[in-house]
Amino acid sequence: MYNYQAPKKRSGGRKALIWVIVILVVLVGLDFGAKAFAQAEAATQIQKQGFPKKPSVSIAGFPFLTQVITRNFHQITISSSDIPEGPIKITSLNVVAQNVKLNSNFQSGTAGPLNGTILISLGQIGGFLSDAGPLAGFLGGGSGGGLKIVAVGSSELKANLNLVGGIVNASAVWQVTSVPPNSIKLHLVSSNGLPGSLLNSARNVTIPLKSLPAGLKLTGKLSSNSGGIVAHVFARSLAFGG
Repeated sequence: MYNYQAPKKRSGGRKALIWVIVILVVLVGLDFGAKAFAQAEAATQIQKQGFPKKPSVSIAGFPFLTQVITRNFHQITISSSDIPEGPIKITSLNVVAQNVKLNSNFQSGTAGPLNGTILISLGQIGGFLSDAGPLAGFLGGGSGGGLKIVAVGSSELKANLNLVGGIVNASAVWQVTSVPPNSIKLHLVSSNGLPGSLLNSARNVTIPLKSLPAGLKLTGKLSSNSGGIVAHVFARSLAFGG
């Protein structure tokens, strides 16, 4: 009597396929779980490099576990916000670190180069000019309602001033430059109605950045937009952990 076996073979093939899929799902889950753990640990170690709070860290590449085996990660992205820098706060920081290599303890290592940008909001610029800059005396040392900052070009900012309770209205336009390693400079290029007593102090304004985290330095490349001043930053290398 003829015994037809084909259905059993197909059934066995389906079971094998299901097991392969299950194993792949488990491996992918382990991969993503390991990545999440590593990103959290990396953020903890990188915070020690001058960040006031734990930054957000994202590790690129899949699969992740193969990078763990070699202790070599091609690229990570570091993001943070509200970083105090002398008289201002950096609104946001986004940096990509290349060639991240871990030591055998998996808690320290090196990275580099690092390239990215920092954003200083128009509100922070206005606050600096009102609180500590050349306009502080007229604006009451922090009465930000008398000053409005807008971007008027790729590297220019305009201040509209309402001075002495509205008795005097004036405006000023500054050319903004990034001066390595650690300052932003505003050079007055035009003004309208600005009191003579302010002209000298407003002509060249320096905003010092105390010390950028992770050893980052300004590169000199800068632009302005409706969000604020975007300055490019760079570090050749970074050592982290201990």
